[in-house]
Amino acid sequence: MRGATKIVVAGVIAVLLIGVGAYALLAAQAGDAPAPVAFASDAGSASSSGTTLTAGTLEGNYAIDPSSSFVGYRVRERLAFLSAPNDAVGRTSDVTGSMDVQGTDVSNVEATADLTTLQSDESMRDVRIQTVGLQTDAFPEASFTLTSPISFDGAPAEGETVQADAQGSLTLHGVTRDVTVPVEAKWTSNGIQVIGSLDITFADYDIDPPRFGPVNVGDDGTIEFRLVFVKT
Repeated sequence: MRGATKIVVAGVIAVLLIGVGAYALLAAQAGDAPAPVAFASDAGSASSSGTTLTAGTLEGNYAIDPSSSFVGYRVRERLAFLSAPNDAVGRTSDVTGSMDVQGTDVSNVEATADLTTLQSDESMRDVRIQTVGLQTDAFPEASFTLTSPISFDGAPAEGETVQADAQGSLTLHGVTRDVTVPVEAKWTSNGIQVIGSLDITFADYDIDPPRFGPVNVGDDGTIEFRLVFVKT
């Protein structure tokens, strides 16, 4: 029995060492995670109508410019009960959507992200979320629809940052829930930038936190986005 016990103990230790080694390799390859979402210094392009934005031409219809936009996730990876040195961050620029501006009201905001093209700094993680966690093979898209217009007291000046709460419905992993997303926005001659983040609990969207051996994530994460709207 002693011999069998030693074999079992040795096997457990070996599994732990392999798991710790795999985790250390993953953490070493990950490097520093991207900084939290922020405004881009040179985002957007001239509108499809051939004009640039001015204080007098803000009203109209807008579409998302995917070349300067992204939607993504940020989660804390853990080994057992210890936090990893870096957050896991994945993003996609495959984002489509639209927005209307009339006077000082913003309405009809829609945005859809193709989650099958999410990329992080670790391809193993990207492959893994296709079938576990987000399960992007089965649930390839996430979307947000504004359900209440956002009204401002007055038109902001060019480059001025304004804040608002966007009330809408978020569909993720096949589940739709009402959410309130704190956002910041500003406009320049190239377009209107909107940035924000939303903390979510995975269980609210029927998401099982993914695991890779002893490496896993917590019960919640953060959705991050930068959407650049150009006039159509």
